[in-house]
Amino acid sequence: MDGNTGRRRLFTLAEANALVPRVGRVMGRLQRTAMHLADVQRRLQLSEVAAEPAAEGDANVLGKRLYALMEEADHLIEVIQATVDELESLGCELKDVQQGLVDFRSVRDGEEVYLCWRQGEERITFWHTLESGFAGRQPI
Repeated sequence: MDGNTGRRRLFTLAEANALVPRVGRVMGRLQRTAMHLADVQRRLQLSEVAAEPAAEGDANVLGKRLYALMEEADHLIEVIQATVDELESLGCELKDVQQGLVDFRSVRDGEEVYLCWRQGEERITFWHTLESGFAGRQPI
């Protein structure tokens, strides 16, 4: 956000498209890290279930494994937050990590709208109103 006006940056289509390659790289990192975190969380849940009936000796091994997984999850959460911060510092708005949706505020016919980009698209070719979301995407 702009500290002076309290408003988000407004992009022209050309400005937003110029950022698409960088946003695509950042989004790819974010998606990979999120998938890694989901895997760690799944392993944590499986380890916790396995730890319940553990014998005395096994409990120490499982405890160490749980601790290592929790440390890894904490680290991945920090990486995700830093990556989201990086996207936001560019002025765009992350909408959905799994789908790779990012919006850029713009003005169309005197009204604020979003230029809508999805991971895998080479350039921005859709827009939607601030309220309609992805379902309201329309060709530019």
